[in-house]
Amino acid sequence: MLQMANYEFIRKQHYVLGKSIRQISRETGYSRQVIRKALSST
Repeated sequence: MLQMANYEFIRKQHYVLGKSIRQISRETGYSRQVIRKALSST
């Protein structure tokens, strides 16, 4: 289960810094599905 701070971190990495879902997944250790879920829940 992700904490709200993690959702914000993932969104910032993707939308502000322009990192791909795969790259965020590698850096954080979360699966790509979890990253996509975090990005879709706004």
